[in-house]
Amino acid sequence: MRKIIIVISVVIVIAAGWSIIGRRRERAQPPATPTAYRVGDYREALVADGRERSYLLHIPVGFDTAKLYPLLLGFHGGAGSGEKFAGQTGLSDYADREGFIAVFPDGIEHNWNDGRDTTDAYKAGVDDVKFVRLLIESLKSKLPIDASRIYATGVSNGGIFSERLACELADVFAAIGPVVGPIATNLAPRCNPARPISVVGIQGAADPGIPIGGGEQGGFGGLGAGGFVESAESTMQLWASKNGCGVPPTITKLPPKVNDGTSVTHYEYPRCREGVAVEYYIVEGMGHGWPPKRPQAPRLAGPTSQNINATDTIWEFFKAHPKQ
Repeated sequence: MRKIIIVISVVIVIAAGWSIIGRRRERAQPPATPTAYRVGDYREALVADGRERSYLLHIPVGFDTAKLYPLLLGFHGGAGSGEKFAGQTGLSDYADREGFIAVFPDGIEHNWNDGRDTTDAYKAGVDDVKFVRLLIESLKSKLPIDASRIYATGVSNGGIFSERLACELADVFAAIGPVVGPIATNLAPRCNPARPISVVGIQGAADPGIPIGGGEQGGFGGLGAGGFVESAESTMQLWASKNGCGVPPTITKLPPKVNDGTSVTHYEYPRCREGVAVEYYIVEGMGHGWPPKRPQAPRLAGPTSQNINATDTIWEFFKAHPKQ
């Protein structure tokens, strides 16, 4: 009888098309209710505008349906994937340690319609903002998510896209954390967030693809077909203005952790509305990537920095800034 039950369970899993790809490669019955989820990584999908959209869902250690969990969405860079971004950032391990649900969506043609109006997703007419809204609604319908603690981060094309989400889905997100992803120049004039939203950004001053002073991006490494971005300074000033923050920002040169040719300057704007915050970290000597992770193509992307940990910095900021 026990063998029969096991066989039936496996057939149900395969027939429903669900898979779990956690570190222990466990198999789980397809979730029908929140209690059906177990700890681990699930490959899932939904349909948005007639397209099947896939994503990687990480359920943290100690998952308890009686609790409400923060939700963090992580957006990969151009030519990337949700699974690669999860590995690049270590955010699933943070989710286990800190107790949040992490989701890593996949872009159409491996990129996002980020507001530059140049990426493959834009050319294909993909409404990624609508997809993200539908994805969050779907997740909230089957998981115990704290609506006041929904966050977005991303790198490069994914970071630029998170800026767009802050402009257009501020009613959903409490905060964003773009890395080497300033706001698109085409998007900046029409950025009208529905409410104040906290922003923390990290940018390398020696980035060969996303210029620290703004302008046309380099287009290397699958970033998309060029397009223009604002400077790091203009981006932080935009968010300070949208959030009613005071000026000027407090500027602090952080003490170096190691002597690797990089240094970090922290910008923090005072007295923002409704308890939000705007902070930026400009890293002198750093190129294009998610520090301290070494870029896959350092000759193209430039050096990383051991003087800032993007995952640490962003999650600590998110923890401190739920939606008020």
